[in-house]
Amino acid sequence: MPSYSESAGSEYVMLPVVVFDNKGRFAEGLAKADFHVRADGIPVDVDTFERDDNAPVSFAFLMDTSGSMRLADKLGASKRAVRKILQMRRPGDDFALFAFAEDEVRLVSDFSTDPERLLGALANLEAEGRTALFDAVAATPTRMMKGRNSKRAIVLFTDGVDNASRITSLEMAEILQQVSTPVYPIGMKNAAFDRLSEQEKKDLALDNLKLLASSSGGQLFLVSAEEDLRPIAEKIFAEVRQQYLLGFAPSGRGELKYRVVVVSVAKKGWSVRARRGYRGTAPIAASRPIGG
Repeated sequence: MPSYSESAGSEYVMLPVVVFDNKGRFAEGLAKADFHVRADGIPVDVDTFERDDNAPVSFAFLMDTSGSMRLADKLGASKRAVRKILQMRRPGDDFALFAFAEDEVRLVSDFSTDPERLLGALANLEAEGRTALFDAVAATPTRMMKGRNSKRAIVLFTDGVDNASRITSLEMAEILQQVSTPVYPIGMKNAAFDRLSEQEKKDLALDNLKLLASSSGGQLFLVSAEEDLRPIAEKIFAEVRQQYLLGFAPSGRGELKYRVVVVSVAKKGWSVRARRGYRGTAPIAASRPIGG
């Protein structure tokens, strides 16, 4: 498989894709010819196609350790969810743990197929400081590349109260353009969430969490602070296994910019979850038109 990079203008674009049938079930058994990919509105040829439920996955856990995570044992629930994924691991899976609070994003345990070091570091994590959620998101993608597997996911645990990131909407858009790994944010709300004003809900950064999930091809889970997160961990673990991996090479010509990508399948009523673009050079038009 061609190697690929998060850096702007990367020479190869990988698209992890999950497909659901019209009943919401994972769609299995699709072939390369079932997929249509457009970049900048132009049909492109997919030259990498992989589908293997047993292929190993690289998981990066991004853990909010701000002081608010002490409330209602949110940090404890997050730790239990991480342990659940580690319990379900398969041969070749590797894992890394990052923690964020204040202005710091800290690598707690680097990628390894041996979970023991990560489990030990996880047990020692404590909640303190303020949340700097999107500083953490901005810092993670390049480090995520150290995972050795083609299938990848970032699992983000936070209570969403982002009161330390100094980020504008323009900067958020720039971050989203750099993230090519599906992000699964698990946003924990407290019991008073439903009584919050719309402005207060915006302050919880939920709009940005939704954007982060949808633009990367992941999914946002919004849960109560008291909820057991382990069933969600199982759901994420299962979904990442279902990824189809599609890849194509841009031309290397044209302006270096963000280019919208649309992945579809020729099945009525089916839905596709995939990242929404890449930052790089112009795509190469397909050698034959879609449907031809």
